[in-house]
Amino acid sequence: MNLIKRLARKEYIPLYIGMALMSVFVAFSLFPSLFAPYHPKEMFAAWQGVSAAHLLGTNDIGYDIFSELVYASSTTLIVGITAALVSLLIGSAIGIMAGFLSGWKGEILDGIVNVFLLIPMLPMAIVVAAYLGPGLNNIILVIAVLGWCATARAVRAKTKQLKQTPFVESLVILGIPKRQIMLKHIFPNLTEIALAKYIMSVGSFMLMEAALSFLGLGDPTKVTWGGMINLAYKCGGFSKGALNWYLPPGICIAMCVLAFFCVNYYFEKKALQVDGDKRSYLD
Repeated sequence: MNLIKRLARKEYIPLYIGMALMSVFVAFSLFPSLFAPYHPKEMFAAWQGVSAAHLLGTNDIGYDIFSELVYASSTTLIVGITAALVSLLIGSAIGIMAGFLSGWKGEILDGIVNVFLLIPMLPMAIVVAAYLGPGLNNIILVIAVLGWCATARAVRAKTKQLKQTPFVESLVILGIPKRQIMLKHIFPNLTEIALAKYIMSVGSFMLMEAALSFLGLGDPTKVTWGGMINLAYKCGGFSKGALNWYLPPGICIAMCVLAFFCVNYYFEKKALQVDGDKRSYLD
């Protein structure tokens, strides 16, 4: 009974909403054939309306829009999850070193983080993606390389706080190697911040992938939500008022990003609560 009352608290509502929405898209990604009535490349009569046979109708070529929507979820999630993971590794490594190291090494790393923070991500991603050419790996690389700075900034700030704590100062006085201090003593205390940044990065990078695909810079061999909106725009879906073609991908993008935002909101509040408890204990 106590467990049920605890799980029914208001603080868990964002987590439940996020997990419920996320489970739908994860199920679409893992088992698309169970939800999609047809293969995404199976052709029917073009421009069919919403019906029992085609829940969202067909596009200009005759592809079933709902089937494309289901199969597109896996590609979009793969880009977001993979790019966020690479970005997390880069940002955490640079953030820890920038926050812990002193002297010219720390100043150079601080300068690198600040420079990347000043770069407008979307315009730069468009330029780099256009230069590298279309491809799923190129999109992941572009987003990850340009999106690590927010994680590095948060990790750097937390590392500077931890560096001033008595237990870290004691380790430095004892002559413990800096690498060992960063990996074994500072990094474990950054898991809450790293997890929150990772979850939020997945949603942000999915939006970035959708934007690049809408601009025609995505992988043309893969079905993505942004690519579906791009095709709807180029092939007359907007002019014909085919809401059943271009509106569902946009709703899926919004719902998926909302799911990651809700989960991130819960973990951020949890991290702030844990941090407050630690400060009260130290005081």
